[in-house]
Formats: sequence, structure tokens, C-alpha cells
Amino acid sequence: MDLLAPNIQHYHWGDYSFIPELQRRPKGDQPEAELWMGAHPTSPSRTVESNRGLDDIISTDPQNTLGPHASDFQNELPFIMKILAIREPLSIQVHPNAKQAEEGFTSMQSSLTGAQSYSSPQGKEEVVCALTETDLKFGFREVNEIHTIIDAAGHSELSRLKESLSEETPDESLKETIQKILSTDSDTIRSITSTVLSSDMSATVINEKETEYFTALSETYPDDPGLLLFLFMNFVTLKPGDFLYVSPGVTHAYLRGNVVEITSNSDNVIRCGLTPKYVNAQEFLSIASFVSEQPKIQTPAKSLHSYESPTPFLLTRLNLNKEFEAILQGPEILISTQNNFKITNSSGNSFHVEQGQPVWVPYSDSGYRITGNCLIFRCSIGNSIYSKPY
Repeated sequence: MDLLAPNIQHYHWGDYSFIPELQRRPKGDQPEAELWMGAHPTSPSRTVESNRGLDDIISTDPQNTLGPHASDFQNELPFIMKILAIREPLSIQVHPNAKQAEEGFTSMQSSLTGAQSYSSPQGKEEVVCALTETDLKFGFREVNEIHTIIDAAGHSELSRLKESLSEETPDESLKETIQKILSTDSDTIRSITSTVLSSDMSATVINEKETEYFTALSETYPDDPGLLLFLFMNFVTLKPGDFLYVSPGVTHAYLRGNVVEITSNSDNVIRCGLTPKYVNAQEFLSIASFVSEQPKIQTPAKSLHSYESPTPFLLTRLNLNKEFEAILQGPEILISTQNNFKITNSSGNSFHVEQGQPVWVPYSDSGYRITGNCLIFRCSIGNSIYSKPY
């Protein structure tokens, strides 16, 4: 068991104060977008005591750190746990499944195509749980809702897109429509955007808050085709404790808020708009799902709640006011977002853990007990049925 040192990613869209305040330290002059907790080679966590990388610790002894299923994960930690502090919208993006990632990475290795799209042969799925109210775009709207948006805008070029957007074959026609959007010239995008901003959208599903985001994004990216994709995507607001599974292929964009995110041990991101970073529209069209998809939001049913997802990792929200004990099925990472706590492993080793301080618990610790009045997010492998409060 080890405490993990702060591992901050300073992306431009990050907030300046949320993560520093979480960790009870002064904020700096750079945005702090993500706090990483994991062993990804891009930015592995390091232990406070020895300054040793978690990737090195695991590769030296995968059986004791990961447990009996280490080989199932190629002797690697199968997740990255993160705190995201989102001040400005992220790109519209999608993640590949395992097959797509392997094919894309292999193609990149042999021909250099997609060099900025695939950093590994591993697919990527993710889950998010809101710490504060959080806005995002998730999946595509129903075709009839998109028709209503197009009609309300009343722009001739946008109306032409409606002709190819059929409710009888929604998946195929939506892909065809988005392909046309992504190849639309800059002047036309500016013209459509201007018309949308001056139109009455009250008869559509677009609300005032969503319009504010669209207005701001149109000032930052005035000729970006991603602006039209933005209009065609579901707008979602998560309340604290709300959870969402983001499967490979689902187009999404985080807009503002603060969340716990857990992803596969992969950094494969295919962007298609609203970003200064590399955009790969062709690859996006190749791997994205164009099924109209409503988000399935889970809310915590009790103070100790494990969220459901088809991932090899499990997120549990522990709202504790007494003791909690767990028997390990594999390695875990824990972090409290409210108050301090004490953790003691099965060998009797203890840490007094500050709010915002990540804790790494290897499989070899067998189990642990937590004492405190706190809110802990726990990432584990496998089922948590052996966990119990006292």
C-alpha cells in the first residue's frame, strides 16, 4: 500500500483551482485539467515514499500487484483513474474498440497513416461520475429531433442535408449526413452558424444553456464543421453522483464540470472537431457509431454504491460515516473528495490519508479497513461483493 504523488496534466481546457483545492494546496499559474492515477507509460503515477513509478512496480512483480488475473491484462493495470476539472469544452471525440485500435495501430506502424490517432493497440472505454454539476454532449439525437433543428434554422444548405437524413434508415443516413458536414467549406459553416445564432430555436430540444455553449464555441471555432455535429448531439447535465458509461464508438464531448473518470489503460482518442489538436475526420467516420443513443444515467441508490458497466474495472462510491472493510479481488486505487480518512491493510500497516490524496493498494495486501467520515471513490477489478461496512 502506497500514497501516490500528484500527477497533473496541464491541458488548456483545465480549471485553475478545483484540483489544487481538492488537494488543499495553493493553485499555480497553469490550468490543472487532470489528476492521473495509474500506470500508463505516458504519465505513470509515482509513490510518495520511494518516488518509484507505478508501471515499474507492477512490471517487476505483476502477480503480487495485480493478482491471479494478471495475465488477462497482459500484466498491466487495466485502468487509469482520473479527476477531470473542466473549465472549457473538450473536443468532439470518439474512442476505438479493441479490434479497431489493434488495426489502427498496426496500420500506423506499417504506413504512418493515423500517426496522431493511435498511441497503442488497446481499445478504450470509459466511465464518468460527476463530482459537481457537469455538462456534456453524448451520442446523436433522434433523426426527428435533428429534422426539427434544421427546420428551425431555415438555412438552405442545412435544409439540403435533411433530404439525405431518413427516419427509415437513420444509422446509414446519419453517417452520410455527417460525412457531408465534415467536408463542408469554411464559408458555408460560418453562414450556417450565423443563421442558427439568429434563429428562434425554442421549438427544438436545444435549451438556453446549450445555446450559450454553442455561441461561445462559434466564437472560438467559427468555421469548424464540429459546430453542426454539436447541434446534432444530445445535451446532458449530470448531477453530483450521476454516472455514465461511455462505450467505444459513442461520440461525446465534455463541456464543463468536475468528474471522476476511469478509462481503459489506453490514450487512443479520435477527434473530429472543436479543438486546436489534430482532427482525423476519416478515421472518425470509420469507427464512430451513428445510432441515435440516449444516455443511460445511473444514480447512487445507497451510501455504498457500485455502478454497473461492462468494463473490467468497477467504480464504487463510498459515502462513509463509519468503518468499511474490503477483501481484495485485485489491485485498487482510492481517493477521497471530501475529508480525510485512515486506511489499514491486512498486515497492520496504516496511513492517515488527506482529502485528494490517491492511495494505491496492491493485491498482495489481501484487504483493508477504512475509518472516517468521508466520500471515497474506489476503482477496483472484478466484483465488490466481499466489501462490507461496519
